[in-house]
Amino acid sequence: MSSPSKVTRRYLLVFFFRLTVFLFVAGVYLVRPSQLDFTSASSLPLLFLWAAVLASMLSQLDPNSGLTTGCLKQYPSRFNPVPDYDPQKLAQAVRGQNQGAAKTAAVWLSVNLLFGFLYHLGIFTAALLVLLCALCYLCDLVCVLFFCPFQFFWMHNRCCVNCRIFAWGSWMMAAPLMCVPHWYSWSLFGAGLLVLCVWESRFRRYPERFWYGSNQSLQCASCQEQLCRYKWPRKRKQS
Repeated sequence: MSSPSKVTRRYLLVFFFRLTVFLFVAGVYLVRPSQLDFTSASSLPLLFLWAAVLASMLSQLDPNSGLTTGCLKQYPSRFNPVPDYDPQKLAQAVRGQNQGAAKTAAVWLSVNLLFGFLYHLGIFTAALLVLLCALCYLCDLVCVLFFCPFQFFWMHNRCCVNCRIFAWGSWMMAAPLMCVPHWYSWSLFGAGLLVLCVWESRFRRYPERFWYGSNQSLQCASCQEQLCRYKWPRKRKQS
């Protein structure tokens, strides 16, 4: 196997950074959970997590961020049109992608609304929701690099470069906090929604950028990133 690409090496470094962030937050939760209760006071661990999550979200709004094509395909610089692609096949692909996206949204919203319900019942604490946010922050890259349940069960895209919901990770990682009325939670969730709305707007205006049948940059033959090298299951290559 060839050495990892520049993009893969970057994502592996970011993964280990996020793992460190999660382990730090988990350690604080085990030792002094009150420091993670953003509804009562601010603390260095809270500010650290807030800044890390917010930075990861806002980077997706920058076409020169150096992120994977899976994220940046929304921009015209990553669109290399397939000559004479079939608009009807594109429309069919969009319908299939939207169905998978709807299932994913329903599952994720249901789970996190349950978290919010348990918080308002007093069963979950704000500190536990922060820990869940940190876990989602880490798992966002687990999905990109190693295994993605959304891809496996609902989306069925070949790889993350072709993922219909790649930028959804922003609002999904902040979703555990969405039912707590506070600037800390709503600033993160609001930033995630901004990234989501920009992505969805571009998907609806320029669907040809998001499908490998109309964008050569999304085909395996054009891929220089090889983010799928550690992914399970790794699908066969596409032309």
